[in-house]
Amino acid sequence: MSATPNRLELLVDVFEQKQQRALALPDLTPSQLVQAVLQEFRELEYLSDIPENYVLFKAEDKSQLVDDRPLQEQVAPGSRLVLVETRPTLPEGTRRPSQHLYLREQTSGKVYKLHWVPAIIGRPDPNQPHDDWIAVNLESYQTGLRVSRRHAMITETDGQYFVESMSRNPTLLKTPDGELIPVGEEKHPLNPGDTIVLERSSISLKFIVR
Repeated sequence: MSATPNRLELLVDVFEQKQQRALALPDLTPSQLVQAVLQEFRELEYLSDIPENYVLFKAEDKSQLVDDRPLQEQVAPGSRLVLVETRPTLPEGTRRPSQHLYLREQTSGKVYKLHWVPAIIGRPDPNQPHDDWIAVNLESYQTGLRVSRRHAMITETDGQYFVESMSRNPTLLKTPDGELIPVGEEKHPLNPGDTIVLERSSISLKFIVR
């Protein structure tokens, strides 16, 4: 974010990247600033490119910025803001994971925050159980119809994460050293840096823990 006259100088905490200097147009809305921040810090592999997944808070009093007013009406020059992920309501029968979990599709770069566990990977179908447990909906991909509606599920037990298959559609786990492990109906440990490979659709999802 280069210096330009008539800019509002702010500091923004982008998760572990603290007090990042931002020079924003005073009439920007908070969501427009969020969009600029996501573009600037796109090297953080757990960041989504969807501004609606985030809100901005004032560090000083923890109050949330509202999107129907420009920045200049809500913050003073030099203010420190904090980028925070939105937290959707938990589906019945799920809970928050103990850490911040993400899956990043390796070709498109699309990021899915796992707000709950158990978290299902697949496609929606209201005629099947736990449709609201779907945390990773892959139906929009070009090969999405090759993904089972209930393809795989991620769970957590005592701080350890697991992945298990929910269909006969092949699921593999690729470790950081390149080993490919078939995933069956039994739970298999899932570690940061592992990639869940949905073989028939050629969709690969890297598991990230922040």
